[in-house]
This record gives sequence, structure tokens and C-alpha cells, in this order.
Amino acid sequence: MKLKWIGVLLGCALLPKVYGAEVAVPDTTPKDTASAVKITYEDPRDPFEGFNRVMWDFNYLYLDRYLYRPVAHGYNDYIPLPAKTGVNNFLQNLEEPSSVVNNLLQGKWGWAANAGGRFTVNSTIGLLGVIDVADMMGMTRKQDEFNEVLGYYGVPNGPYFMAPFAGPYIARELASDWVDGLYFPLSELTMWQSVLKWGLKSLHARASAIDQERLVDNALDPYAFVKDAYIQHMDYKVYDGNVPQKQEDDELLDQYMQELE
Repeated sequence: MKLKWIGVLLGCALLPKVYGAEVAVPDTTPKDTASAVKITYEDPRDPFEGFNRVMWDFNYLYLDRYLYRPVAHGYNDYIPLPAKTGVNNFLQNLEEPSSVVNNLLQGKWGWAANAGGRFTVNSTIGLLGVIDVADMMGMTRKQDEFNEVLGYYGVPNGPYFMAPFAGPYIARELASDWVDGLYFPLSELTMWQSVLKWGLKSLHARASAIDQERLVDNALDPYAFVKDAYIQHMDYKVYDGNVPQKQEDDELLDQYMQELE
């Protein structure tokens, strides 16, 4: 959480230098007709797309290629699976109490009881969460964050933002993630412990995404692919997988089917 805001602050510092700069691509047409093609971005979900694409290039073409990806592959190839699973289980268990509160705020009493039961069982029988005994007992992991509570009550995603070093976020997520750190045991962590937790979770998540690397690498527009996937993922979490179909999407589908006929 704290490291996320470091990335955001770095992005804000770079924003005046990058955002607003016109993106020009050399054209092959004669010089007397045009010297450059100006690119404009009109996605209402992404008002800072010019800046975000620069940050994406920095993250994807340099940080991920030369640092995150090699480390993730080394972690995936050489760290034993029980060790990786145990560390991730321990870190995830720390977030169960905040999930109890967030589910209660949404009126999801069953999931709140599930999160409370998971924390109790795994913190005791599961050796502080290293072993996911609760999952073996049928209590599956479903952790809700406070930004999902806001989304549940109609707060929109807000602008999409690509933070240097930290990756993609939506404004609602950035504005509310600090709330989850107010509950025990996350509230007891020092800054460096929080940074270590964030780093280990990010490493595990990056290693888990190795199988999806080809999808991003082979995408026509990797930036747009990741943006759409991330926003869809956030909507999926807010609606617990039951994302409502937009009326305009239905109309486009109907029009497409009529054209096929």
C-alpha cells in the first residue's frame, strides 16, 4: 500500500512533463502534404492515456523485461511450491479481518462469517495461516477490499492510472486502499513490514501471471489489452462475478447478428 503511493507520487511528479505532450509519428506521405500524424486518445475511462502509455512503456519494456520477469521466472522455477504457497497463505491470512468488515458493510453476512472462520482456523490450526486448513474444510478464500464496498454502493471506478513501478490502478482503488490497513493485524505492521508484504505478494502474483505473458506480448496493443482486462477484473470483483450486461453492448450484439443474417 505505501509503495503503491510512492509510485503514484512519482507519476504525479512526471505528469506535467509528459502529459499534454503531443504524440507524433513520422508519416511516409510527401512533406508538402503532411509531416506528422497526431494521435489523440478518447477513452473516457482513461483521461490520462498519453501519460499512462509512457509509464506503461517504462514498466513493460524496461522494468518488467529486465527485472520483474527474470526474478519472477527464477522464483517460479527454483523456489519449492510448498514454500511459495505457505508464504502466500500467510500474507493472505493477514487480510482476512479487513475482509470481514468489508463483507459486513455490503451485507454479505455469509462471506463475512466465512472470512472470520478462515482467519480463526488458519491462525490456529493452520500455523498462523501458512497452511490453508480452512480451504480444506470447505471455506474458500474470497477477500473483499474497501474499494469494492464503494463500488457496491455505486461509486464509479474513476480514471484509470498507470503508476510507475507499481502498475495499473483505478482512482477508487487509490483513494480507498488505505482503509484496509486500519484493521488488525495490518494496522500493527511497520512501514518496512508493509513494504515487504507488498513485495512478496507482488512477486507471487507476477509469477502466477507467467502463463499470460504471451497474451500480452502478442496483443496488437498490449497497453489497451491490459487496461481492458484490469477494468473488467475490478468490475468482476465488485459484482462477485455477476457483472451486469450493458444495454449498449446488447444493441451492438443485436446489430451484429442482423448483419450476419
